[in-house]
Amino acid sequence: MRHVPLFALSASITSAVLLVGCQSAVAPVQPAPPPPAAQSLSFQIAGPSQIDANGSFSWEAFAFGGSGQYQYLWEVTRQGGQITTSTGRELSLLVTYPDGDLVLRLTVTSGNERRVESLSVSNCIGGCRK
Repeated sequence: MRHVPLFALSASITSAVLLVGCQSAVAPVQPAPPPPAAQSLSFQIAGPSQIDANGSFSWEAFAFGGSGQYQYLWEVTRQGGQITTSTGRELSLLVTYPDGDLVLRLTVTSGNERRVESLSVSNCIGGCRK
């Protein structure tokens, strides 16, 4: 059995203890970055802005930001002031010549934010002025 002098064992342990938990002066500890700021509510409407034939047409809302829970309210104004309302991300309408031009007004709500945008749709079934 080999004997190790006590002073050598003591020096090894001391060195190991001195290295544990040391921080380098070259790379100081950085605080965590702040979380990203919440993006405000916005949306886009996809669908036709001109209709050239009788038929069923659809529009769809794409919302961004806010708290993520979206509520949709579509209000459609047709010739003569006739108003149709609908909820949901998509809107489908049967459009015919007598309907005239349409105005789609969409309100999107998310948490305590609300945004409103309108889209004018030209009804060119009987021809449009250029």
